[in-house]
Amino acid sequence: MRPPPIAVLVFALVGCVEAPDPEPTPDPPTSLTLIGSHDLGARGMNSAIALAGDHVYIGTRNDAGPVLIVDVSDPAAPVLAGEIGAPWQAQRGMSSRELRAVPDQDLLLVLNFSCSEGLHDCAFETDVYPDTGGAAETDHLAVYDISDPVAPVRIGRFDFGSSPVYPFEKPHEFFVWREPGGDRLLAWFSTPLGPPSLKVVDLTDPSEPTLLATFDPHDDGGLPEGRNGSTLLHSVSVTPDGSTAHLAHLRAGLLTLDASAVSAGGDGPMPWRTPVEARWDHAPPEPAGPHTATQVPGRDLVVLTDEVYPVGVMRGCPWGWMRLIDVSDIRAPRLADEFKLPENDEDSCAEDRGPERVSFTAHNPTMTPSLAFVTWYAGGLQVVDLRDPEDLTALASFVPEPLEAVTVEDPALGGHPVEMWSYPILRDGLVYVVDARNGLYILRYEGVAEAELVGTHEGNSSL
Repeated sequence: MRPPPIAVLVFALVGCVEAPDPEPTPDPPTSLTLIGSHDLGARGMNSAIALAGDHVYIGTRNDAGPVLIVDVSDPAAPVLAGEIGAPWQAQRGMSSRELRAVPDQDLLLVLNFSCSEGLHDCAFETDVYPDTGGAAETDHLAVYDISDPVAPVRIGRFDFGSSPVYPFEKPHEFFVWREPGGDRLLAWFSTPLGPPSLKVVDLTDPSEPTLLATFDPHDDGGLPEGRNGSTLLHSVSVTPDGSTAHLAHLRAGLLTLDASAVSAGGDGPMPWRTPVEARWDHAPPEPAGPHTATQVPGRDLVVLTDEVYPVGVMRGCPWGWMRLIDVSDIRAPRLADEFKLPENDEDSCAEDRGPERVSFTAHNPTMTPSLAFVTWYAGGLQVVDLRDPEDLTALASFVPEPLEAVTVEDPALGGHPVEMWSYPILRDGLVYVVDARNGLYILRYEGVAEAELVGTHEGNSSL
């Protein structure tokens, strides 16, 4: 028998050698580039933003000004185009702290509630408004028709009835959820002092908002008495399918409810999806648990941020940071990883936990499947890579050049000239974000997963 040709032997030998793994494709350079900005009259104390079409709506954390309307049709040159003032906004003792938009329904939602003299530099007139402790109105949600974007008209109002005199059902934050493919529009409000500490308002008819459901983690959910004996539910978010509500509880960690009955239009029940005894609770050394809990789009991951104020108000350094929670087993959530700035390391803290009136704390996050955009007060805007949930890494950051002076410096946080604050809004590769002190910024994001910045459909800002 003739031996095989040499070429056949070589091929056989080569075929037995395992091919080397291909080199991983390097990530593209990632950046946040300033496109345009507006100082909003250098008023300071700016609050949440909502984006609808070519207009951004911006509230105030105090009672010193109206809701401002900025035309961003040219992102490189934002223009102040109008405002919502008296008699609907800019009322004594009232803050337009939280704004949300439903652009395709021409709706703007503004949560107005009494603010603090010490924390927000608000003023009260008890001789004029004795029944509400000096605030002009009780806490309420105002619903605006923005079909004319620079001339909103109030078409609805939901009154919480709370005020400095009766603070117990005072709203703090809210999340807007819309039925997939349907008409139902619900707003989920945290009312931290409670009970109840959660209220769901039906906005399907925006001219007549109605209370749909309530829930209290202690009274209805059997949550053991919280640290300091207070409920303090800070914020809530709901998954797009309406099945799950994540509750950020300042005393009890991450709580998760079955929201399906309420999302279907009923008043409950809302049983726990995560048993109370199995909840994720990192139990900080002082009452300062999760500020926000929001699920990463399309993934079994929840981003938690902690907001920790400086000494004099809270514990101070190392302030609060971001945690990523794996909820693939909803009955047993676990920590995947944490993301910190250098200022969030314990080793960076002085013995007195200073400095005063400064906070490098995580605040409001907006996510794509691969990215988290997180406002971080003095730390500016941070972009965090979520692709490997066990290894969170920084991709880009932006810290604005501060204004020389503003009309109202933050009484609690004005010791640092940067206060990046709002939920970022993502659309067409751009990031819209507000610094509470310095104004509106429009940034272009380029690099890792940039194709995911098509548009924000996020109930913490704009649907």
